[in-house]
Amino acid sequence: MSLIDFSVKLLLTLSLSSTFSVPAAQWSFRAPHDAVPQNAEEYEWAEERVELPAYPNKEKMVRLDFDRSDRRFEFFIDPETLTVGEDGVIRYVLLLRSPSGSENLMFEGMRCTERDYKTFAFGTAEGKFRQLRSPAWKEITQTSNNWFRHDLWKKYFCYVEDDLAVKTTREGILQRLAIPAAR
Repeated sequence: MSLIDFSVKLLLTLSLSSTFSVPAAQWSFRAPHDAVPQNAEEYEWAEERVELPAYPNKEKMVRLDFDRSDRRFEFFIDPETLTVGEDGVIRYVLLLRSPSGSENLMFEGMRCTERDYKTFAFGTAEGKFRQLRSPAWKEITQTSNNWFRHDLWKKYFCYVEDDLAVKTTREGILQRLAIPAAR
């Protein structure tokens, strides 16, 4: 084989291998948005600035009914604090009450399409919210201590079809909670 034949074969091999190379970011059904299509603008989500709501009047909170025989707590939501932001985050105050009467009050946010939540603040015994220093988004799971958030996501807050969440509104949430929108 001459040097020219070898050079032509090497050049041909190199050009073909670059033509069929695999892109660095692989598309998958599990994470379809990890690979950005060529010539597509990237959407960058930005979270709105969060202001803590007024501390709720617990007598005006609405009890949530979950169809679960294993629930030990009562759950309440404050319709006055329920909002759907321009960033798509549903923000709300949630109260958990144990059979002994102890309570946990939380100001949280939920993202339907991302299926995650963030706790921004906890209620204190002094009737104030204490903001978390570094709140982080966490996945909504169906674990024994987090099932209520999954039920909030699926049954009340996010309109879910075929396990996919679609855009929701405050009015739609209030309707699913059986709360008049005028509250």
